Amino acid sequence: MAVSGAGRGRAAVRAGLGLLAALALAGCTASSNSDGSTPPQPAPTQPTTTQPATQPATPSPPAEPTASPDDSTRPPTAGGCPATGATVPQGAASKPTVDLDGDGAADTLWLSAGVPRILGVRTHSGAVFSVEFSSGAPQAARATGQRLADGSAIILLDTGRAVPLYAVVDCAIVPTRNVQGHQYTFDLGFTGYGTGVACEDLGAGVQLVGVNATSADGARFDVTRTAISLAAHGMKATNGRTTTVATAVPPDDPAVAAAHEVSCAGAPPPVVEP
Repeated sequence: MAVSGAGRGRAAVRAGLGLLAALALAGCTASSNSDGSTPPQPAPTQPTTTQPATQPATPSPPAEPTASPDDSTRPPTAGGCPATGATVPQGAASKPTVDLDGDGAADTLWLSAGVPRILGVRTHSGAVFSVEFSSGAPQAARATGQRLADGSAIILLDTGRAVPLYAVVDCAIVPTRNVQGHQYTFDLGFTGYGTGVACEDLGAGVQLVGVNATSADGARFDVTRTAISLAAHGMKATNGRTTTVATAVPPDDPAVAAAHEVSCAGAPPPVVEP
C-alpha cells in the first residue's frame, strides 16, 4: 500500500523523537555528576570459595618410618612367635618387659650399642626381631613395652625429644601410622605439639594419651590430655578427645611435672640404650 507524504513525515518525526529519548536515557545512566563527568564505577567482585577443614595433626610432626610397611590386614600374633636363629647383638642392653607376642609369657626388650641404632625384642620362646631407628637428640634412647586394654602390644621409644610409637604384630616391630601415613610420634616439648606421653586408665582400661603443658608467662600452666585411639592391632593411631587436666597451676604442680614425662602405668622399667 502506498504511503502519503504526510504519513512519511509523521513517521520520521516519531523516529527522531525515539532516538532523542534513547540518547537522553543513555546519558542518565552513564553520568550522574552535576558537571557532566562520569563517576567511577565499582570494580566487579570475585566469587569467594570456602576451603575444606583439615584434620588435626598428630601431637608431633611425623617421622619417616624405618621398619616394614604397614599392613592392617595382618592378624596379631597368636600363641607366641616361633624361635629363630637370630640372636641379640653383643653389648646390647636388655630388660624384661610384658608379653608382647601373645603367648602369655614375659618377653625382653633390647637396645643395641653403636651404629646402626637398633630396637629389638627377644620373646620367651626365643624369637628375635628388631628395627633400626635414628634420632638427632644426644640422649640415650629408652624403650618401654606395654599391652593396652584393647589388646595392642606397643613400644614407646623415648629418644629425648620425641617418642615414636611402635606395635608388635606378627612377630615384627611395626611403626604405628598416623592419619597422614607417617609414624605416629609424641612430642616432648620441642615442636609445640605436646610435652609428654602416658598410659592411663580413662574408664575402659589402660590406653595411650598425649599430654601437653602450656604457659603464657612461665608462672601458670594449663595441662591437657588427648586420648589416642589405636586400630589394626596398634598399627594405626588417631587423636581422640582432649580434656583439661589442670588450669592456671604453678610450675611445681604435680600435673605439670607429669605432663613432661614418658610413663606407662603397669609397665616394667624401660631399657636404656648403652
